[in-house]
Amino acid sequence: MKPVAVVQEPLTLTGDTLSLLAWRIPDLVAYQHTEDEYWFAPLDDHLPLVRLNRTGVEMLRAMNGHITVGALLEKYGTKVCGPDGQPGRWHLERWATPNYSLCYFGAEPPGGHRHKAKWDILLQQIREGWSGREGFEGEEHLEDFHHHELTESAGDDGHFDLIETTVSHLFREPNEALNGLTYGRLLMRQLRQLGWFNPKPKVILEVGGGLGYVARELGKDLLPFEKQSIKYLSLDITQPFLTLQVDRAKAGGWHVAGTRANGEWLPFADHTIDLVIDNENMADMTPVQLSRKELTSGTGDSAQHQEALDWIRRLRLPVDADPPDEVIFNLGPIRFVAELWRVLKPGGRAFLTEFGIEEGWPAPVKLPGHTEYEVQYSHLRQAVRWLGFQERYLSLPQFLALKPDTKVLCTGAAYTIQRLCEAVHKPFAVRAYTEKELQQVLGDMLPKLHGCHYHDVADPAWFGLLDFKVLLLEKPGGAPKAQFTENKGYRWYSQR
Repeated sequence: MKPVAVVQEPLTLTGDTLSLLAWRIPDLVAYQHTEDEYWFAPLDDHLPLVRLNRTGVEMLRAMNGHITVGALLEKYGTKVCGPDGQPGRWHLERWATPNYSLCYFGAEPPGGHRHKAKWDILLQQIREGWSGREGFEGEEHLEDFHHHELTESAGDDGHFDLIETTVSHLFREPNEALNGLTYGRLLMRQLRQLGWFNPKPKVILEVGGGLGYVARELGKDLLPFEKQSIKYLSLDITQPFLTLQVDRAKAGGWHVAGTRANGEWLPFADHTIDLVIDNENMADMTPVQLSRKELTSGTGDSAQHQEALDWIRRLRLPVDADPPDEVIFNLGPIRFVAELWRVLKPGGRAFLTEFGIEEGWPAPVKLPGHTEYEVQYSHLRQAVRWLGFQERYLSLPQFLALKPDTKVLCTGAAYTIQRLCEAVHKPFAVRAYTEKELQQVLGDMLPKLHGCHYHDVADPAWFGLLDFKVLLLEKPGGAPKAQFTENKGYRWYSQR
């Protein structure tokens, strides 16, 4: 269940507030329930839908950045704006608060530019409220969140629909952008194209497999005899997710076993795993916040801080002579790749993907109930090379060979449509929809929805796919592979 956001008090419509300009949030999705009743979804899911009549819709449309709050109050303040009987003043007092986020009041739009307004500032505000704390939330916060707070998960898609939406979750159904495949099936085909299933691995480990869709789809892309001698291991820190992973892996035809554990400390013997798949987990691993004093002196205030500083020294990571007062270091992902080096057999491989950066220090990313942290890939790549891995680095769209101009429904619109569908008792899953797919799912409800909008799948405005990177690792020492060249119908083999 999504954590409850901090409730913002209604605005006081007096003084300087009346002279502020009003903008409605772009691309709002509305549902026309009846001829004279429209529904809108506040950003905070715990608030009821906003139901407006034509007067209320007219007031919302009037918020074009050229009209003041005072003018709106004068024109609509006493008029009934919806079937629930609230006057315009009631709505104006609430719509610009982060919990509603239907409009914005200010002297300038967010970001200060009329055509490049940073409307996501409001989303960031509400995320700060969901999280409950600003900035760094502690080194044990993420483990506590996944190990304890999610133990009562209902076991459906809700968590990944609204709280930790992932690329693989959005593409868990076949999609035109993936050439009609699911994420899991396309991943399997790309791994096979790399030669990672020739010879096929005997033991596959998936770390943090979410709801198990990737495991199921990976298996479906192999024939039954291809999976006969493969053991599939699912490892997760969250028990309800692990149960689903095992069930769906079985549905995909795998011989599967589940283990509840932390990926930073893998409970496997050395040199026992052939292939590791880690899909969008590293931002959930342990972060450490180091002070300027610790960075410059090399001495940590705790054992965990000292461990992080030792890695920085060992890997010879660059540290400015005058570093910031505080920086975040991805200790968890470094531990994880060190564990991969230990458990992978010679010749073993790993597929890792997560959002991240290549310069500077990681920043927090606020999500409902918890905070994740960008992965610093320059640091991580330095670590895997130091460990001895051969590595290849590219963006996730490159790896999957996505069709970049495929139009898909805005994820924000998908969240809103799900809420509107819940109100009319119609099932709707949050995922990547083309316009045709949305028509098939919604049927005669679609014409009643206004404001549905689409982005190119590679557009940063959709899901920021270009920020997701892929790290392909191979541990040296595997059996030499026969290489051949063809000349006039003959194959000339060599080994190297």
